[in-house]
Amino acid sequence: MNVIKSTHLLLAICLSAHLTGCGSDNDEQPGQPVIDRVEEVVFFDDFTSFNSAYWTKETHEAGWTNQELQSYETSQVTIGKDGDKSVLILTAKRTGDNIVSGRVNSKNKKSFKHGKIEASIKIPATANGLWPAFWMMGNNNREWPACGEIDIMEMGDAQGIASATTTTRVNTAIHYGADVASHEQQYHASDAVGSLQDGNYHTYALLWNESNLEIFIDGNKFHSFDITGNSYFNDSFYLLFNLAVGGVFTGINDIGGITALTDGESASMYIDWVRVTR
Repeated sequence: MNVIKSTHLLLAICLSAHLTGCGSDNDEQPGQPVIDRVEEVVFFDDFTSFNSAYWTKETHEAGWTNQELQSYETSQVTIGKDGDKSVLILTAKRTGDNIVSGRVNSKNKKSFKHGKIEASIKIPATANGLWPAFWMMGNNNREWPACGEIDIMEMGDAQGIASATTTTRVNTAIHYGADVASHEQQYHASDAVGSLQDGNYHTYALLWNESNLEIFIDGNKFHSFDITGNSYFNDSFYLLFNLAVGGVFTGINDIGGITALTDGESASMYIDWVRVTR
């Protein structure tokens, strides 16, 4: 499953298993509250343990996708305590010029079509080089981009680093198309109301129906994608969480540019819970 990424500061096009795309002028003003709705919980995990019936820990070599510098190893995915919370922890750690990190998915285990998909996440300080993400892919056995992709939240992009807005700048996107050559993407990036790297948990949500994909941050509407008549979003999608380091999204392709992690340091992305309601 490959994704094409184009950033504001990079002209390079890269194949990836996870990415957002090029800029959009269809900005929406934040601060619009989620509409009250009757909800039936169809999936919930508060990570009191790692449930392998729900999740798979991924393993990949460095450079596997997006020119990212980390390798993904199962050891970097753990369940632990953060205060009184039991949380899923994805930890990026640097040892010399080697970086390892964590990534999980629910492919072929838990997938969903329509409803509200949300997660409570504490994001580490990303600049320069960390790239946390909460996203979805079509659980339909089609290659990217025909499978469809929904990026609910990504942080740490090159433009945010250049403008010193990494603590507030959020990216969201959708990707689709018959093949890589005909890949299409819709993309939105702008600042949240306040810092999302303040040491607190924030809730990122997707409200999905037949015609719209609406993204919310802490209950405030962030952006909306019109998918009316778009067949690539007619299937069930599975969930992914990961903490990448470097790569085209960040504009950092050399470990010397990674200042978020110095030798011997680690940083973690904490997921308190994930919930799907209809």
